[in-house]
Amino acid sequence: MNLRRWRGWGTVCLATLTVALLLVTFLPWSTWLGFTDAEEVLGYASTFRAWLLWTAAILAVALTLNVKWRDGLERYLERWRIKVLGVPDRGYVVVCALALLAAAALLSSVLFARNPHNVDSIAQLFQARIFLGGSLTAPAPEYPEFFGATHLVTHEGRWFSQYPPGHPALLVLGVLAGLPWLVNPLFAAGTLALVFAAARRLLGEGGARLSAALYLVSPFALFLSASYMNHVTCGFFLALALYAAVCADGGAKGSGWLLVTGAALASAATIRPLEAAAWASVLGIWIVLRRGWKPAVVIGAACLVGLAPLLLYNGLTTGHPLRFGYSLLWGAGHGLGFHTDPWGQPFTPIVSFANTALDFQRLNVLLFLWPFPSLIFVFVALLYAVRADGSRGAVALLAALLLAAPLAYFFYWHRDNYLGPRFVFASLVPAVMLTTAGILALDRRLGRWRGALWVALLSGAVVGLTVYFPQSAGRFAGRMLERKLHPELEAERAGIRDALVFVKVGWGSRLIPRLWAWGVSASETERTYRAVDGCRLQGALERADSLLAAGADSSSARAALTSQLRTWRDMDLAVVRDVLPDASVRVDTSAALPERCYREVLQDEAGFTVYGTLIWRNDPWLTKGTVYARDFGPERNSRLQARYPGRRSYLYAPLSGEPGAQPVLSPLAAPSRRVGASEAE
Repeated sequence: MNLRRWRGWGTVCLATLTVALLLVTFLPWSTWLGFTDAEEVLGYASTFRAWLLWTAAILAVALTLNVKWRDGLERYLERWRIKVLGVPDRGYVVVCALALLAAAALLSSVLFARNPHNVDSIAQLFQARIFLGGSLTAPAPEYPEFFGATHLVTHEGRWFSQYPPGHPALLVLGVLAGLPWLVNPLFAAGTLALVFAAARRLLGEGGARLSAALYLVSPFALFLSASYMNHVTCGFFLALALYAAVCADGGAKGSGWLLVTGAALASAATIRPLEAAAWASVLGIWIVLRRGWKPAVVIGAACLVGLAPLLLYNGLTTGHPLRFGYSLLWGAGHGLGFHTDPWGQPFTPIVSFANTALDFQRLNVLLFLWPFPSLIFVFVALLYAVRADGSRGAVALLAALLLAAPLAYFFYWHRDNYLGPRFVFASLVPAVMLTTAGILALDRRLGRWRGALWVALLSGAVVGLTVYFPQSAGRFAGRMLERKLHPELEAERAGIRDALVFVKVGWGSRLIPRLWAWGVSASETERTYRAVDGCRLQGALERADSLLAAGADSSSARAALTSQLRTWRDMDLAVVRDVLPDASVRVDTSAALPERCYREVLQDEAGFTVYGTLIWRNDPWLTKGTVYARDFGPERNSRLQARYPGRRSYLYAPLSGEPGAQPVLSPLAAPSRRVGASEAE
């Protein structure tokens, strides 16, 4: 009786979840609530129209073929089914995994020039170099404005990445081999093998092979696997935890698979703690319902032991085992919950709902880039599971894992769409397996229309890979071209070694690190930069420098600076962006641009590049090899040149301000002895 009651509640919950997920995914909530920019609104509307046209065309062709040549289609499909199932498991998985490895490695070269493109991955690659030097942190630079970068923490005279240590530790292996760009493709290949193994236990042999094939052709998986982002390595350990938990549920003797489950979840937590906690909750409840409390306790104990290195790392870097680097850098606003975020924006349940809906809307497009909704078979799997008990257990587990990360991130303030809705990348594995479950459910029930299903599915896959995939790849390849640069190769060709290279950057990249150097926190800097025009910031920094040069105490100069910045932030100034050569710098629309600020604009009009992608090429101790620093002009640069008296100085800058102008290395004259000596004093 109790069992029937639980099954009844399970059916109601699954049905409710299916309806809610359909409404969240297909209705443009973010647009209705006003949280989507115009470009994305137009893009989704265009995608929806294309879905309708392509679906009508594909269904017409598929149904016509099925009516006219049903017997031939059946025989053809059966022959291919026998061929695919006839390939040995190991050979099938190896071929799929190697294909994914090769595709991701190729995309890393073609789209990203094997460089990190996102500030998150740049900071973690920098941390990998710190680890490679045999330390957890490195001494903070004496002149931080030259070297500071987003997501690098300076604390008690040391600097390090804000991120947990797991992903940087794995990147160390790639840095040692000189192939850091290959780390994620290797882990992606491993994830595919785990998807196959887990799907074989949950969905059968055919389901395992289809799941591996779907993971291989998922653009979402391919694009992120070609990057340096930590979602990929975290996804590997989450997939390992799923496979181990399924093996443990299958009646395996001993505690081996339970220990592997806990260790895999702990490993994922050293990379992306929130996602690991979300999956641990789902897998823990599932194990309790299937096998009772004792196995869940074993998993929990293994997980706690595995978390010891993370807690120790936090204690040694931030001063407390439970305080992460990003909390130290950004303050309380970075934490979970509804509050004012670190950028000064209100984070409310309405904002979070819009973010979550937008994530599923994007996943519905990018998961497979089919000419019809990518999640359509996920909903088919859920609907069939509501009606039939046979597949309900596996589908319910996968559905819970699909929602685990999105529900956890409902209480987190930040989202972005870098290479797709990356904050739901943890949902990729269950989404692929649910897609498989939906396809197989239809295949079993369509009878004489099975041929139409497979014609439509294969047609959609071909259109996705030949039409939409190249379009998306082209957009990604055309972004952030300045992050594809390899000045170290140019220096090697020119025979330049152990040099001091000043990188000409935009006005914003000169203002922000100077604020950091004055002790303005990352959160206050971000809020100020978004609310105050660049000319005011330039003037405030110049006044602070003048006070210090006149003999004022640095703390009083800093207090005057921060007080002025706070006053301006509270004034609600009429500022706009996307006006100046450095589009991120705000302009006060109520006042003319003074001459001293116009000079900064003219400097940018002559051309500039970015510094962030070069910081990881530095030795974190800033003592070995070529050192890359921001260019602040001859007077300020001379301070740094005085610290490297034996090095030749170079400027890395475009020769013009024309779009696409490539930066080149040009020698700089050494500073005069008089200027260098006085600055050194």
